[in-house]
Amino acid sequence: MSHRLITLTDPRSPAAEAYRALRTNLTFAALDKPLETLVITSATPGEGKSTTLANLAVTMAQGERRTIMVDADLRRPSLHEIFGVSNG
Repeated sequence: MSHRLITLTDPRSPAAEAYRALRTNLTFAALDKPLETLVITSATPGEGKSTTLANLAVTMAQGERRTIMVDADLRRPSLHEIFGVSNG
């Protein structure tokens, strides 16, 4: 498992708390229509899309939300590296 997965490796850190706060904000922002799909994207590589997605997904799952992640970066996928699994 990657050090980038701060919500699991250091759950009491300020960064992990920030991901939990993001989860809470997303949940309460959609009270009238629960959030079903979320896309995380950016214009350039290295801005933290995969790290943000992985940590937010962990906090969503910890909050008992059904969670599926899709790494749509066909050129440089990285979610498998963050979670320590093979890409195949």
